[in-house]
Amino acid sequence: MKSRTTIWTALILCALWPAPALLWGQAPSYIFHNGKILTVDNNFSTAQAVAVTGNQITAVGTDAAVLPLAGNSTVKVDLKGRTMIPGLIDTHRHMYSYAEGAYGRLLDPNQRRRYPLNWNAVRTKSDLLNQIRGLIERYRLPNGTWMYFTGGPGTLERTKILYDELTADDLHTVSPNHPIAMGLGIPDFNGFMVNKYALDLLMSKHGAFIRKYGRFWINSAGEPDGHLEPPASRLVTPFTYDRKPEDLAVMYKPDLEEMNSMGITTVASRLPQDTRAAYEWLRARNSLTVRIGQGVIEAFGNIDDPMRGLADYKAKVGAGDDTIWVTGVGPTAIDGSTTRACTDQKRVGGAYGMLDSWFPVGQCHTDIEYRGSPKRAGPISGNYYREWIYASAEHGIRFANVHVAGDRAVGNMLNFVEEIQRTKGPQATKGWALDHCDMVNPKDFPRIAKTGLIMSCYIRIDLDDMAQSYGEQIAHTFHAPVASMLKAGGKVVMETDRNSYIWEDMETFVTRKDENTGKVWGPQERVDHPTILKMNTSWAAEYVLKPDKLGSIEKGKLADLVVLDKDFLTIPSEQISDLQPMLTMMDGKVVFVHTDFARENNFRPGGSLVSTYQDLKARRPPALTSAETAGGG
Repeated sequence: MKSRTTIWTALILCALWPAPALLWGQAPSYIFHNGKILTVDNNFSTAQAVAVTGNQITAVGTDAAVLPLAGNSTVKVDLKGRTMIPGLIDTHRHMYSYAEGAYGRLLDPNQRRRYPLNWNAVRTKSDLLNQIRGLIERYRLPNGTWMYFTGGPGTLERTKILYDELTADDLHTVSPNHPIAMGLGIPDFNGFMVNKYALDLLMSKHGAFIRKYGRFWINSAGEPDGHLEPPASRLVTPFTYDRKPEDLAVMYKPDLEEMNSMGITTVASRLPQDTRAAYEWLRARNSLTVRIGQGVIEAFGNIDDPMRGLADYKAKVGAGDDTIWVTGVGPTAIDGSTTRACTDQKRVGGAYGMLDSWFPVGQCHTDIEYRGSPKRAGPISGNYYREWIYASAEHGIRFANVHVAGDRAVGNMLNFVEEIQRTKGPQATKGWALDHCDMVNPKDFPRIAKTGLIMSCYIRIDLDDMAQSYGEQIAHTFHAPVASMLKAGGKVVMETDRNSYIWEDMETFVTRKDENTGKVWGPQERVDHPTILKMNTSWAAEYVLKPDKLGSIEKGKLADLVVLDKDFLTIPSEQISDLQPMLTMMDGKVVFVHTDFARENNFRPGGSLVSTYQDLKARRPPALTSAETAGGG
C-alpha cells in the first residue's frame, strides 16, 4: 500500500512539475527548426530552433536539442534557414483612429458618431452654418444628443472663419437643441469648438474648474466664445467616445489583421473607453490578435483636483492581463505639433507658420504663462498640467503614452522630472516616458540619460518644412536624434505614430534617407540593424511594462514570434522596407501566414489568416477624407 502511494505521488509530481523544456509535462504545440533565431536576449544570441507549448516559449537552442522534445501532436515547421524574430512592439500607434480612417466607410456616420463637414464647400461663415443645419436635419437625432462634427478647414482663409468668426452663439442659431462639438482642424485632444448648448452644460457643471485652469477663448465682452483648449476641451471627450463596441469592431478587426501581417503583436496606444470596450468585445470572440498597452484618456481634465483625484488611479497602472493592460494615465499631449509644437526655436518661414497668428509659440501647455491662443485667451490662475505631473509623482502613477513634440516641451518635462527626483528620489518617476522625439535639443541628451526617461521616437525624414521653418541645422540635429541619445546613455524605443508599414519606418531609422528626394537628414543619427530591432522588441517591452514576458525569444516568455522572408541582419539597409513576414504567432497561436509560406509548406493552421500585407491593404474601402475622420487618436 505504501509503495503504491509512493508511485502515485511520483506520477502526480512528474505531471505537475515542469521539465526543463516542457510546460507542465506537455509536449510542445509547435517546434520551429532549421532557422536563424534572433533571440534579442541580453547577448543578442542566435539559435536554430524554438519550442512553443501553449502560449509560452519552452525551449530555445539547437535543432539537436529541441527537435527530440516533439510529441505525437507537435507541429514541426521547417524554417529552411529563414530568420525568426520576436513579435514587434509599436510603442505609439493610434490604432483605433487609423482603423476608423481606413475602414470607416464600413459604417455610416450615426454608427461612427462622427458627422463630416465638407470644408471645400465653405467660403463664408453662412456656408458653414447652413451645412451644419442640414446635417442636423438629415440625421434627426433626439434632442439633447451630442453631435461631433469632424474635419478641418485646410486653408488659412477657412481657418479664419473657424477661429476668428465663428462663435458658440452663431452655432446656437442652427443647433439650439443639441450640444455640438466641432474639430478645430487639430487633434481633438488639443482643441474643440462647442455651441452655446454645450458651453452652458460644461460651465454649469465645471465652471469653477474651467475658469481656474482654462483654456478658453473669450469674446470682446470677456466671456467664453466656444473655442476650448485643454484641459477645458477634455471635458468634451467622454461625449464623443460613446459608440457601440460591435460597430467599432467591424473597423478594428481588419486593422488588427494588417498589423499581424507586418509582424506587430503588441501596441501601446491611448484608448478611450468605447474603443477599449470594442477590443474587449473582439477578445471575447477570440478575435483580438494584438496585445494592447492602454494609455487612459478620459481621466485627464475630468478630475477637478489631481492631487486628490489621482490617488484612485495608482492601482490602475499595470492592471489588466497580458492581452489588455494599462501602461499610463497621462495628459495625452502636452503640446501640439508642427506650428503648434512648443519650441524655443525661432521660425524663419516655411509651412510650420500657418497657425502662427493663433499659436506663435505653439501650444505650450506646461508653461505657467500659457493661457491659450494669445489672440483671445481667457484669464486663468492655475496650470493643470503641472499639477497633474506632480500629483502623478506623488501617487506613483506612471507618465506615459503622451505626445511631447517640441524641444521646449521636452525641456519643460525634464525640468519637472529633475525637480521631482531631487525631492522624492528617482523611483518617483521610474518608467516615465516621452513620446515622439519630433524636436529634441542636443543639450538635453545628458539630462535624458540621467533622469532615466524612456524616449519613444518616430521618424519623418521629409524634413524640408522643418528646414524651411527653423533652418537646416535644426532639421539635421533635432529630429529623432536616436544615435546621439543612445550614445549619451539614454533609453530609446521606436514608434510609428502613423498607419504605415512598420518596416518602412525601421528602414528610415537605419538610412535617414528621404525616399522621395534621396536626401539624408541627420546621418550621424543612423542606427544599425540590431539596434533598430531592439528598439522594436526587447527595449520596447520595457515601455509597455512587460520586459519579463515580451520582447525576446527566451524560455518562459510569451510566444510572440515572427518569421521573415529574408535575413534581417544581412539584408541591405535600403531593402528593409521590402521585408515580408511569412508567419506571425501571438500568444502561441499562429494568427497570420503569408500566402507563399502557406503554399510552400502546406501550412494553414486553424484560425490563422492566410494572405499578404499588400492584399489586405488592397481590400480597404475608399479611405475617409480628413473631413470625415476625427482629429484624435
